[in-house]
Amino acid sequence: MEEKIQELFCKLRDIGASFLIYQKRDNLEQTRKILPEIQEFVLWFLEGNRFGIEEELYQNMSSNLLEVLKDILEALEQEDMVLLHDAAANGLLEYLQLFVNTEQEDGANDNI
Repeated sequence: MEEKIQELFCKLRDIGASFLIYQKRDNLEQTRKILPEIQEFVLWFLEGNRFGIEEELYQNMSSNLLEVLKDILEALEQEDMVLLHDAAANGLLEYLQLFVNTEQEDGANDNI
């Protein structure tokens, strides 16, 4: 799962960078393509507290992650590029970053 999270992180990061830096307005389409990967991560995270953190913190994080997913789905439904960027960059990427190997990320090839 670690490798899949790394890949998803890079894809979302690149979509966000393209949206902000290069003004590409295809983040809705690009996110729709990786929706199954997003769903897989969310389901994996929600399977249970395998992280060794306090249960209350895990429950709060799980609730917040579901809100982020709800925002992403709402943005896709309403074709709201700004909400989608916010939910992905300030929501989902924050969760993914918890599991990303920063050393591997630093050496990653940027495909923007």
